[in-house]
Amino acid sequence: MDEKAKLYELLEEILQPRDDYFDIETIKPLLIQTIEQLIDIGDHCWNPSELSALANAIHSGQLVLRSQSDRGEKGIHGSNPIHGALFKLSTAQEQPKKLSERLLLLAHIINAAFKWRLDMRVAQDNKAFTEQREKRLKPTTYAKSLEAACKVARRIEASWLDFLAPLDRPTVELSIRCDAFQVDEESKQQDAYIKELGRFLAYGLNRRQPRRGYQEKTDHHSQKNPTVQRKRLFDDDADDYWEATAASVLTLAQDLNENTESTLRTAGLSIAEERSSTELIQSDQPVKTAKGDSSLQAVFRARSQQIFQDKAAQLLPGRWEQLSAFDLYQLMQQLNQLPSNKRRYIGCVIGLLLTTGRSLESVLDAQVLPMKRKSPSTIDEQSIIVVHGEHAYWVSGILRPESSRQMTGEWPTHMRATQASLRLPIPAFSWQLVEGHASHIVRRVNKRALPLFNNNNRAELENDLKTLLSETNRKTGSRLTVHRLGAHLFNTLNAGDADLTAACLITARMPSFGQQTSLYYYAPSTHHLEQQYLRAMRAIEQQCSAAAPQSDEIKHTCATASSTISDTPQYVGSKLVPKTTYVKELVATLQQRIKAAKKSVQPLDLFSMHNAYVAYTVAMLMFSTGYRSIRDPLPVWENISLSRRMIVIADKTDDEQSHARFLPLTSLMVEQLEHYQHHRTGLLGRLEVYLQKAWETPFMFLNPSGTPQEVTPSRLEAHLNWRDTPPLNINRHYLHTQLKEKGFSSEVVDAFMGHWDAGQAPWDNYSTFCPREYCELIAPAIEKLMKEQGWKALKGKAL
Repeated sequence: MDEKAKLYELLEEILQPRDDYFDIETIKPLLIQTIEQLIDIGDHCWNPSELSALANAIHSGQLVLRSQSDRGEKGIHGSNPIHGALFKLSTAQEQPKKLSERLLLLAHIINAAFKWRLDMRVAQDNKAFTEQREKRLKPTTYAKSLEAACKVARRIEASWLDFLAPLDRPTVELSIRCDAFQVDEESKQQDAYIKELGRFLAYGLNRRQPRRGYQEKTDHHSQKNPTVQRKRLFDDDADDYWEATAASVLTLAQDLNENTESTLRTAGLSIAEERSSTELIQSDQPVKTAKGDSSLQAVFRARSQQIFQDKAAQLLPGRWEQLSAFDLYQLMQQLNQLPSNKRRYIGCVIGLLLTTGRSLESVLDAQVLPMKRKSPSTIDEQSIIVVHGEHAYWVSGILRPESSRQMTGEWPTHMRATQASLRLPIPAFSWQLVEGHASHIVRRVNKRALPLFNNNNRAELENDLKTLLSETNRKTGSRLTVHRLGAHLFNTLNAGDADLTAACLITARMPSFGQQTSLYYYAPSTHHLEQQYLRAMRAIEQQCSAAAPQSDEIKHTCATASSTISDTPQYVGSKLVPKTTYVKELVATLQQRIKAAKKSVQPLDLFSMHNAYVAYTVAMLMFSTGYRSIRDPLPVWENISLSRRMIVIADKTDDEQSHARFLPLTSLMVEQLEHYQHHRTGLLGRLEVYLQKAWETPFMFLNPSGTPQEVTPSRLEAHLNWRDTPPLNINRHYLHTQLKEKGFSSEVVDAFMGHWDAGQAPWDNYSTFCPREYCELIAPAIEKLMKEQGWKALKGKAL
């Protein structure tokens, strides 16, 4: 390594600069002063002669430092804090007070940071090193602490630098002074600055650890009978080292005498598993007291809130919310024993609760219309209109998620036309419950729909219904509540691997668990929803048919399964699902554009052909995998295995890649990627003169001068040039709807689209989702869809 390369390496170690050496010309004077200060306070880790040579080379111009524009990422104070601190001090409108002291303080920070990095490098070479054990040596701990320390050098008030004097002493002495600093309640911010600086210096010099006592070798589980055991709630993982949590349980040691132990053994109980009689729950948040409260009153209030939460837990999804056939059978038995007048009113309410899946409030607001009258054009999702006639049905609005996209421009004409309301037939057994009261009201309808239930009698009707449910529960042991009756249709629709989104659209209930994102992407046909609805109602009918109400006023004729017969499919849900004909047109346009560009041999036409070829390949990848339109859709080739026909997609995730997903690649997509690899290799060979270094990302566009550009949503949209410029994410709406219409379960579709919530990840450690079965199931369907859309594997231009 030559002398100049060594100087550049030393500069990188000191400054930790941004890749583009952002504004290095401006900070050069202060950089030289900082290096000179580092010579004075540096210890054996630095070579003073090398530091002096570096300062002289920068000052004399022998070491050329130039910044490169538009090459670095934003947020220099977080990504490169030392560089950012020098830049801030150099570009201040007024020269910061005590600038030399600030630069000396920054030299101490550079010295401690260098020692910290040396420890990290040694630890990385150690095979026994684990970040969980050596928390000080985690890169994230280092980066966060260095950013805080550099912020102190930039922002601390000049007068507070006197508390750190003298600064020309070794760094370890400065660290000791920071630790000995006394808290001043009147200047909390400056006090926090000194504490942050002391924390960083202590970590960098290995005088203190990020969490006290974490390196202790004492085995917390070595005692046979500990006096007190601390546990996290719902966590019994013995392999997980734990010190303290925000909320934990202190379980006092068991104090069982011999007689008690003998009694437990006789009863067949385990002594070790016998729960202690005393448990203390510890939280880092104190009990909140209201005005005028004492601590004791606050505890009583917290206890009352806990009782309310326990009661509300009965409404949680799962078995607490669901009714069984026994419950419904007992309900019908008790309903038959009521007087005819009450049976007509209450039977109508129960029938609508089971048929519509709405709440009791929505049912009591229900209206009725004769078949010959037209339903209102606007209706919300909680409204219910019963259309009375030979083929009775009910109408309600469609549930739409919040923040739905605004439909502007010309592209909405190419999307599926969705309705604002949904009509579903009333099955025979439900019509027996509803018809008696509905027929009595519909006779008085003139033009507008009339309420099924009078406002004056609603409170009495609600009390009668709840009395019936309470009496039934008391006599039979059933678990009937108004909430469970209203949610029974939703739970029946959502049983097994059924479609949760369809259950939401039919019942207008947002799921109390699971992912709600699919509501944005799904636009099923009304016929598809009707079939699922009728299957669920048949299941409910089997639960209720053993004791259906009997009355002279109730007819046994029923509505047919379909309210209206129409040759034109009708849809509800997302407004961004493109028509299949439009998708085919987009594919054909892209293919024609590539074919036309191949005929020319001019350089500019070669660039145009490449851009069209890249746009085609990326669009094909989006329509075969549901890829979101993001910057650099495929960051590295390693995310694809063509031999295994698998791709890893991380298009909307966090640092831990919790939403990354595996997807199978179809044979058509694999062939296209192989053609693109060959085309890219030949093109890069001809562009070596333009490229100063290897272009890493697989996909790239070329500007008119031949310079590569990364694939961004705006550039992709420009090169696709789809007719009427629809949103780029229509591929996800199209795939989600098509897969569900082909009969795939929500579990498979959500795994394909990346729609899941915490605890539902298909690739998590304890997931029962089978990747092999998933690939074998989904790949043929995607292949068939792609061929129907007209996708073909096209070769690039021979280079």
